[in-house]
Amino acid sequence: MICPPGKPCESVREVRSSLVIAAFAIAACGNRPRENKEPPHEPQRARRVIEPLTDRVGPLPPYAIRSDGVGPYKLGDKLSDLLERLASGPRIALFEIRGVVSRNVIRAEDDAILIGGEQGSTATFVAVVAPDVARTESGVHVGSTRDELIAAAGAPIDDPERARDPRLVVPAALPNLRAVLDGDRVAAIVVAVAPPSPRYATDCQRPAPTDKAIGSCMTSAGELLQRDGDDVAIRSADGERALANPLRLPGLVFAAPLRSADGRDELVAITRSAESDTRSWSIAAFRFEGARLIRTVEATPIYRLSSANARWIGADLRDVDLYLELASRTDGIEVGGLLTTRSQPRIVGKIRDVVVITPTQVTRRRGKSAPPEAAAAAGGAPQENRAAVGSGVASGSQGAEPKH
Repeated sequence: MICPPGKPCESVREVRSSLVIAAFAIAACGNRPRENKEPPHEPQRARRVIEPLTDRVGPLPPYAIRSDGVGPYKLGDKLSDLLERLASGPRIALFEIRGVVSRNVIRAEDDAILIGGEQGSTATFVAVVAPDVARTESGVHVGSTRDELIAAAGAPIDDPERARDPRLVVPAALPNLRAVLDGDRVAAIVVAVAPPSPRYATDCQRPAPTDKAIGSCMTSAGELLQRDGDDVAIRSADGERALANPLRLPGLVFAAPLRSADGRDELVAITRSAESDTRSWSIAAFRFEGARLIRTVEATPIYRLSSANARWIGADLRDVDLYLELASRTDGIEVGGLLTTRSQPRIVGKIRDVVVITPTQVTRRRGKSAPPEAAAAAGGAPQENRAAVGSGVASGSQGAEPKH
């Protein structure tokens, strides 16, 4: 062993002992439990909250008016499903007047679109009552003129088995669409199921209409029905001869030909009476039996509204109107159409509600009937029917009050 100068020499054993002691000391330090040190304090962060989207998902106005509905509102959809789609929450009204209307109506797009159907059922009609919310592919919308409607969607459909109020237009290109006219403008558009195709054929060709008359086939030669106020004249196809005495029908709303099962036309007339607190609509029908004009449907009240039941649908009686549509059936005439209400205060051309009314049917008279003039003169009709011949409305109308 070599020792450095001036320092005492240590044995190898002493050096090894020192190294062992140092190793134990290091191991002991390594086994000492560690102290838990808290991280430096940081300010608490605010919890992030993601708000639900308020923007609508799906198509936005203006919607397309199609044969199966308007935009996302389609015929045949469940009313309950349509309610869930409304961004503004459920808005549904019950239109209930016994014998006139019974429909649930959903208001959508800030009351610009109405979807209706029977309670708990599916949508049977969709109506548009505002100009900017929807239009057809050809550009027809609420506010279009009658001429614009016909130019874009075709002339009124030619269906001899149906007769309509002239203010109700069904264009040939869109048989599911009913345009409600107020004067010369479209005030509402209703999409509903299209009627069935005509069934009754005839060899007679209705004469072309004129400015004052419309063509019919009450006889095999054809004739013109000419209205003058509350009078209806039946003239030959050339307009030269009167085929019967004019019919006096005060309160006449419209008169039109309607094809029956034998291929001949009847003259049907809708009249309306107005009193201080009631409105009544009645129907009568006439046809030729040889050279005589007879009644096939006695003057019959079909719908009645009163101030009381108008309030049940949130309207004033003066602001309620009916647009009637007639359909020929084997043994009678079915009457239906639309009920409308207007805004308050009253604005010309502004319809608030459009609802499909409950259809009703009147029966054709079987067998021969006396001419209208003879029946009234000879007392062959009851007093109410004689009044109907003179006034167009039977007295003692049996109106229906709303359910309580």
